[in-house]
Amino acid sequence: MPGKGDMKLEDDAYTIMIFRGLTSNPRRIRVPRRLARGTLVVLAVLFVVQTVGTARYVVQTSQGKELVELRQEVSQSRGRMRVVSDTMADLKRRMLAMQERSRKLQTMFGFEVESPRNAESNGQGGEEVPQEASYGASGQRVEETASRAGAGGMTPVLPHAPVRAIQKDMAWLDVQASRQQRIFDRLEAAAKQRVERWSKTPSIWPVKGSVTSKFGPRISPFTGKKAFHSGVDIGARTGKKVLASAAGSVVAAAYDARMGNVIRLGHGYGIETVYGHLSKRLVKRGQKVKRGDVIGLVGSTGRFSTGPHLHYQIVVNKKIVNPLQYILD
Repeated sequence: MPGKGDMKLEDDAYTIMIFRGLTSNPRRIRVPRRLARGTLVVLAVLFVVQTVGTARYVVQTSQGKELVELRQEVSQSRGRMRVVSDTMADLKRRMLAMQERSRKLQTMFGFEVESPRNAESNGQGGEEVPQEASYGASGQRVEETASRAGAGGMTPVLPHAPVRAIQKDMAWLDVQASRQQRIFDRLEAAAKQRVERWSKTPSIWPVKGSVTSKFGPRISPFTGKKAFHSGVDIGARTGKKVLASAAGSVVAAAYDARMGNVIRLGHGYGIETVYGHLSKRLVKRGQKVKRGDVIGLVGSTGRFSTGPHLHYQIVVNKKIVNPLQYILD
């Protein structure tokens, strides 16, 4: 047909006829069969090579982009790991300082110092990873592994040693924190007990004034003979406020023929205080009082009184003691 090529097989060759117009004679080109087949094979091989090359280029370009992103991710992970490692090192330093303080507190409270098991005396952070390169578990640089991953499809390996070090530090901190919690609970209980005992231990003047008669042997102003004075007499004007010398409860608040209006406080731990010759009682039996609370007024009631004063007495474990030994202010 006009305008189209035609191929004609003749013996061992192909004849190609080219029509250049309606009036022109066709041009014949004779191509040997072997040459035609060889040319087709070469063209097919070139097509396959070009296709494979293009595909490989696309794959390598994609892997190169993934490799860049992977390197950025590894770098960010390495930075976060350094931050975590530094934080763990700081926490370990604080824990060691806390342990030193707890040892001092245990000594102050008279406790046997609890030594930590498997405690580290020079706590440090996790294994350091150089900023310019990190290493995998096999000792190979992550960058090198990543490069080979781009070529061979391997997955890059992040460093495992720092992770294991951080996990070890976290386990150590968990054990030490539990131990310190037990110690502080024990110290807190002891401190509360001591604070409570201190609040219930007489320590202040029940009334301010001069000591008119001391604790111990004396010549009785009533009989003129030697006698034992079971407390101290504190001279003060009638009506002056009398204070509880420690926290406790009112065991007795009554009138006694010898001591007049008298109040007895129980403080626990075997401690009692007695306040005698009061002009007035301001508390009742069973009432709770704190150190410094007003419980009565100075007076001169009872037979064994020569004038306004307070008879102050302390009993510890049923034994009368010198009250002046318990006055701190």
